[in-house]
This record gives sequence, structure tokens and C-alpha cells, in this order.
Amino acid sequence: MIDVIRERLSRLPLLFRPAVVGGVLLAGMVFAFLISRLEHPELPLLLAAFPLLGLILYRYGRIEHGVLGIVLVAATIRYGLPTGTQSRIPVSMVVTVSAIVVWVIGVMVTRKRLRLAPSPTNIPLLGFVAASVVSFIWGNVFRDVLVVPWRSWPFVQLGGLAVMVLLPGAFLLAANHLGEVRWISLLVLLLLVIGTIYIFGDRLHLPVRFLQVRPLFPMWMICLSYTLAITDRKLPLWVRGLLLILAGAWGYHVFIQKFRWLSAWLPSGAAILVISLLRSRMALVILLLIAVLYVGFNIDAIEARLEAERTESGETRLDAWLHNWRVTSKHWLFGVGPAGYALYYMSYFPTEAMATHSNYIDILSQTGVVGLTLFLWFFLAVGFCAWRLWRRVRKRGDFVEAFSLATLGGWVGAMLAMALGDWLVPFVYTQTIAGFDYASYTWVLLGAMVALYVREYLANV
Repeated sequence: MIDVIRERLSRLPLLFRPAVVGGVLLAGMVFAFLISRLEHPELPLLLAAFPLLGLILYRYGRIEHGVLGIVLVAATIRYGLPTGTQSRIPVSMVVTVSAIVVWVIGVMVTRKRLRLAPSPTNIPLLGFVAASVVSFIWGNVFRDVLVVPWRSWPFVQLGGLAVMVLLPGAFLLAANHLGEVRWISLLVLLLLVIGTIYIFGDRLHLPVRFLQVRPLFPMWMICLSYTLAITDRKLPLWVRGLLLILAGAWGYHVFIQKFRWLSAWLPSGAAILVISLLRSRMALVILLLIAVLYVGFNIDAIEARLEAERTESGETRLDAWLHNWRVTSKHWLFGVGPAGYALYYMSYFPTEAMATHSNYIDILSQTGVVGLTLFLWFFLAVGFCAWRLWRRVRKRGDFVEAFSLATLGGWVGAMLAMALGDWLVPFVYTQTIAGFDYASYTWVLLGAMVALYVREYLANV
């Protein structure tokens, strides 16, 4: 598609190119003059980065490079672009916007019409994006008269809306451009390399803490490495052994070192249980035996950790949901808009304000019953695709079967994780929009699974 765009542009009249260059230079001088007179020049500079990244992608790359770039940048670049507020825009979000812009422009130039790969996820996902935009307008139009926003509120709410729109955008990029197995293999390899560098670098006290490995990244590391090791018979035995070691290292990190982190070990445990149940009953028995032995020898410490988690998070979550319903019950159709319930909290009961610790409650409050219905429809459709894909490719003993099973287990873990925190759609006043980094892993991986579903299942129906 990129090559077609270049060919079309090369047909333009010869004098048109110098005119474009001159226009760009003139626009650059005007732009520089304008931002020099602004108190906060960060936003226009940020907007200028979008076409620049798009130009780089157009000249040197493919959309697939952009999808892999989202994951690479999310994992490695901790610098956020300033906005004039306390929040910073992650570079992975800028890469996502650039890739989407190049995709849409390319489609408009070549086919004149944007057509998505056929998938049961398209309608609910686009519906959720539309509901988020409607809730943004709805929440401002029908805001309670006693609720007064603060100065930075418009930027905060736009940031929340951007997260709710661009994460689905990352999913669509992956679902429509990673249909070839080699691209998905590169995506998995990239994540495994990042996971290996972090987990062993951390054990050796190397400076690897800049890598973004929160909070579902460990789950995906365990799912991908464990499933490849027990499923992909085309891999050499020594590679499968190393993958098992990697899965064990991350398992130790999640289930022992970070056991109090319920949002990490519970989704990971559910994912491993599903994978083992579907692929290898023997592996399931071995894992359960290891778990029983560990619990038996450490029962007192585990009980203390679980009690601390129940006191710290369990009771707090229930209180948080009840507090949130005090707002949501009066704005149940389209909600109070992105990040909107924070505004109501600070206006009506600031001393009782607390995070909801649940993506489901967050989505209900921000986008109402309409948005939550579409959100759940989308994720159930993703699970439907994962199940049907695995049923189609099981017993092949190759990378495709391993990836389909890993994403099926990861989908189960992600659905559970969303009940424990805002890990897939970060809330701007808890994870901040910088949470886009770690949330993008799940959206891109599930999007890649849908691309494989379209290739392996729908193409043969």
C-alpha cells in the first residue's frame, strides 16, 4: 500500500514538488513564530510530531512496522511528551496515531474506501469508540450544574478520550495488518526478548527497570513462553527448554515475589489453568502438584498475604463501587464522559473519592450502559474468535497453534484482570494516560489473534 501511494505521488506535475517543499518551509516558519508566542508550546509541538512520524513511516516503512513500533516504544521509552499539565503523552500513543493516519491516507489514495478485515469484533469495537465520543459530548452537555471543572479539566478529559479511542485503534491496526504469520512471529519474538532482558537483568541487578512490564506483561510472558514450549514441536528442544525456564522465571516473579499483587498472579494463574487444561493434562497435573506442595510448605505466609490483600483491596473495591454508583446511577445511559466521575467526586464528596479498581465499573461510569454493553460485546467477540481459531488449528503442533492457545488463555486472564483494575483502559487519574504503554500489549496481541483468525478460519469457511 505504501508503494502505491509513492507511485501515485510520483505522477504529480514536476513543478508541484518544489511548490510543496516551499509551502512546507513557509508553514514551518509561520508555525515556529506562532509557538514562540505561546505560554505552553508543548501541544502544537506534539501535533507537529504526528505528520513527521507519518512521513518517516511513509518513506521507510510499512504499517506492520508501525504496529511492532507501538510495542517496542511502549516497552522501552519512558519519556512522555509534555502537555502543559501533570500528565504526559506516551510516545507509543504518538506512534499509534501516526500509523493510523498513514493507514487511512493510504486507503483513501488507493481504494477510496476504508474496508476492515471481516471479523465479529468490528461492529462492537467501532460502536464502543462511537459511544466514547458521544459520552464525551453527553457528559459535558448534561453535567450537573453544581459540578465545576478546574482549569486543566478539558485537557485531562481529552486525554481520557484519546486512550479510549486509540487503544481500539491499535487493535484494528494489528487485526488488519498482521495477517501473515511472520509478522506475528516477530511480535512474539520482540516481547520475549524484552521479557528475557527484564527478568534476568533484574535478577542480576542490571539497570532494566526502565522497561515497561506492568501489569499484564508478566501474564503474557508466561502464556507465550509456556505455550510455545509445550505446543510448538517445530522448535528445537533446547529452545523449548529455554522457553520453559523463561516461563518459570516469570512464574516465580509473579506467584512468589509479587504474590500480594492480586492483579498479576490471579489472571496469570487463570490463563495457565486454561492453557494446560486445553493442551496438556499432564502439564496441568504437574503444575497443580507444584502449587499444592508450595502452599503446603508456606501456608502461614500465604494466609498472611491473602489477608493483607483482602483488607487493602477487597473491602476497598466494594466501597469504591458503591461510591461510584452514587454518581453513575444518575447518568446511566451514556455516563459522565471520559474521566468524568473524578469531577463529580471532587465536587460532591472529595474526602471519600477513591479509584474503582475495575475497568468494568470505569467503563460503565464513563460511557454508561450503552458503552459497557458494546465493550463487553467486543471482548466476548474476541474470546469467540480465539476459541474458534484454536479449534481450527489445534493438533498442528506449530507456532500458529501455540499463539492461538496463548491468546485464548491470555484473553481469559485479561477478562479477569479488568475486574481487578483499570489495566486495559487506564483511567487518567490513577494509571494516567501513560498507562497506554502497558495496555497496548494486550490490545495488539488480541488484534494479532483476530488477524490470524481471519486468515486461518474465515478464509477456509
